[in-house]
This record gives sequence, C-alpha cells and structure tokens, in this order.
Amino acid sequence: MTDSANIKRQFFDSLKRGTGEPFFILKDNPTIDFSDLIIKGATNNYAYDRQSEDSRAFYINGLIKKSKQKDKIINAVLKELLKQKDDFYNLDQMCDLAVCFYKSGRKEAADALRKRFDKNSNKNYQFCGQGQLMEIDGLSGLLKVAEIVGEILYNDKDDNESCWRVDNFQKKNKSITVYAELEKAGKKNKYIKAYLTAILKDKNTKTERHTKIKRWSYELVKEKIDLNKFRMLSEERANELAAEEVKKLADEFIATKDKVKQEQYLRFFTYRKFPYDYKLLLKFASGKNSKGTRLVYHSVNALKFFKGNDIREFALQKIKTQKDPSDYLNLLVSNYKKGDYKLLIDVANKSDDYEYIHNIVFGFIDIYQANSTKECKQPLEIIYNKMNCGLHRKDIVNLLGENGVLSDKIFNELQFDSYEDVRKLYRQKKNGI
Repeated sequence: MTDSANIKRQFFDSLKRGTGEPFFILKDNPTIDFSDLIIKGATNNYAYDRQSEDSRAFYINGLIKKSKQKDKIINAVLKELLKQKDDFYNLDQMCDLAVCFYKSGRKEAADALRKRFDKNSNKNYQFCGQGQLMEIDGLSGLLKVAEIVGEILYNDKDDNESCWRVDNFQKKNKSITVYAELEKAGKKNKYIKAYLTAILKDKNTKTERHTKIKRWSYELVKEKIDLNKFRMLSEERANELAAEEVKKLADEFIATKDKVKQEQYLRFFTYRKFPYDYKLLLKFASGKNSKGTRLVYHSVNALKFFKGNDIREFALQKIKTQKDPSDYLNLLVSNYKKGDYKLLIDVANKSDDYEYIHNIVFGFIDIYQANSTKECKQPLEIIYNKMNCGLHRKDIVNLLGENGVLSDKIFNELQFDSYEDVRKLYRQKKNGI
C-alpha cells in the first residue's frame, strides 16, 4: 500500500469514528484528494447511535469548507439527497448539510431541499426535511410542513405528531407568534388544523406527564417487576427508596423461583446495592442464563458494588477466557488492582469491530470512574482510537483529563470532534473551566 493510500485509509477511519484527526490529516496533506471519502462521510451517518448522537453535518461541513474540491462534494451531496430513498439518518444529515450550504450562499441547496421535501408525499421515499425546511423558509416553511404532515394526520386518526419542532422553531423566531399563525392558517386549511390539534395534544400530554412525576417507592418498583416492565433507572432515583423498602425487594428476590422475576429484581439491584451478602449474586453470575433472560449480565452488574477475592478471581477467569468479555468487566469496578490495565489492553486489542468496542466501553468507563489512576491512559486511548460513538468518547476524554493523562494530540482533536459535547469539553478545558 502506498503512503497516499495509507493516509487515505487513516483519514477515512478517523472520519467514520468522528474524531478531529481528519482535519489535521487534511491540513498536512494538501496534495491528496480526499473528496470521495468526504462525500461518503457526508452521505452516510457513521455514528454508532445515530438517534442519540444526531447528525454529523457540522463536522462534515467543516471538512468540506477546508477541501479544495468543495464544489464537487456539494454537488454530489445534493444529488444524493434527491436520489436516496430510505435511510432517515443519512437523509437527515444531508438535509442539515443542505442548510449549511444554503447559509454559505448556495441557493441551489435550498432548491434541492424543497424538491426532496416534496417527495415526502411519495410513499416510496422516507419522510425527512421538516426542521430543515423551516430553517431555510421560516414561517412559510413551517406552514408547508404543517400542511403536508397534517394531511397524513387527517387521514390517519391514530397517527400523532410531536410539538418539539414547532417549539424549537418558536425559540429561534421570537418575533413570530407561531401557534397563533398556525391557528390562523388552520381556519382555512383542514390539514394545518389537524396538525395544530395534534401538536397541542402532544404538548398537553407532556405537561400532564411532567406534573405526575413521583418518588420511586417499593410499590412502584414492585408493580413494574410484576408486570415484567422494570427496565432502566438512574442510581439517583433508585436511592429514593428507603432502606426498609430495598430489603423488602431483596427478600422477595431471594424467595422467588420465577426466573423472569429474578431478572427483574436483579435489574433493580444494578442501581441500588443488594442489602445482603453477595454470595447469591455470585452464584447467579457463575451460572447460565435461563431461556429468554439475562440473569448473568444483571447479576454481574449488581456485583459491581461488592469487593471480594472470589469475585476478583471469577472476574479474571472470565475476562481472560471469554471471546467477548464485556458482560464480566463490571466485576472489576470494586475489585480493580494496580496492573490490571494490562488485562484491559488485551481486551481492547481483541477486535476492531465497532460493536465489540461499544460493548466493552461501558465496563472500561465504570472501572475507571471508580478507580482513579494514571494506568487508565493506554486502555482508554485504544478505545478512543477504535470507537465511533461520540457519547462515550466524551466519557473517555473526561477520564483521561481527570487522571492527568490526556495527550496533546487527543486534546487538539477535540475542537473538531463530530459530537458537540466533546467540542464543548475542548472549549471548557481551553478556558480553564
């Protein structure tokens, strides 16, 4: 492989991960044409969790602006926007890029966005471009969105629409009384009226839900367990239960023979420490999952609160022998010892697969949040250089910084990262906040 090919490979690898490295590669290699790779990054959202991380348009547009082939790239992106049918997150990113292009003086970008929005009436095309059309066309764009979406709502009474886009538009356009304008237009247009009715219903539902927030209690947890609906909870909310309530749940967990309910109780004890000896939890962790359950995974997570030689021995045995040891990493949260970074380096080096890296990153973060040590540097840097998740990249960078081992290279890349919270972190560290 030639030097140029190696540089392009490195560029595209870091672009897919979303780090700031491509900006430095672009600057250091002015004679290499990276345009085809930037087009791939523009027309495909490579984030691991595309819903949570959102569009990478700001990031990609930064690369486009620094490219000598920007005309070629912009034309290719707008062409693909009109052609692509069925991947919402790719389309959403391209719609965001069209807004960026339009704001930089490219009127053809607005035309392309409007044409793509018109295709939403064709069932063969994924619906997209609502917020972006509002951004370039203001109130007229909002009314067009209201009419098109309202027609769908009018013809399907079971469908619904969130109010967040309109509320976001209102925040950005304080001179417009948005709901009043929709009401006015709705008097003449039944579809806009249907749209307004739907978003007002959503707004009222959110208000009611917000006012009904109550303390987590034994009764609430038990209800969800009995319905097999206990899923996620923050440690803060779990700590709202009194010690007596937690013991009551623990007693019921010990007494039940129902595997599904055992898993439900274990889910709770991953957020609140099990009030008795950990031997029962270790027994579950050492066993096998019953059909349709994740008893091992949840018992391991419940054990993160406990320290014991038998837990550590079990952890080392599983982490060293499992092809994917991610389920067992949390056993080290309270049982980490100096030198364990070598074991975690081996774990991180087992695979470059994005799924594998994302599986193990949770354990790495939990371990080093509980164990402050400069030893975190190598394992966390390996994760940083393999992971395409901006949300967890923020956690990784935070840990490197808190332990005083954040390299100049990674720090400088943060300013160009694809994830806004990471760029914000750079600004805070730069300003000493």
